[in-house]
Amino acid sequence: MDIKALHTHCQALIGVRHDVKWGGVDVYSVHQTKMVCIFFDDSRMACKVPEDLFVMMAEIPGCRPAPHLARAGWIEFGSACPLPTSELENIINRSWHLVVDKLPKYVQNALRPVLDNDTHKHKKTQ
Repeated sequence: MDIKALHTHCQALIGVRHDVKWGGVDVYSVHQTKMVCIFFDDSRMACKVPEDLFVMMAEIPGCRPAPHLARAGWIEFGSACPLPTSELENIINRSWHLVVDKLPKYVQNALRPVLDNDTHKHKKTQ
């Protein structure tokens, strides 16, 4: 798990805010809703995962339901987790979408690009 790459990936997502909380935990949030925590020891990450993947991910060696956040669908990925950094980045992307899906529509529209059918280019909604 490349923690530096995960930090960089989180910071590149649209609308993400970074805070340091609880004595050194890097917390990434969208519109005041937490989506990823990278712990101060730089060997663990936790994030919200899709409900249909929660049980499967909890059974991966080095992964477990996140203490205090499991009921909210969070999984902790430890240093022994065999998933490559690219897969963890995909999981972070899904976490971002899970959080954004729960936000008011006007916020969702501001955060998600819309495909312009005429030019096939992305544009931001107004």
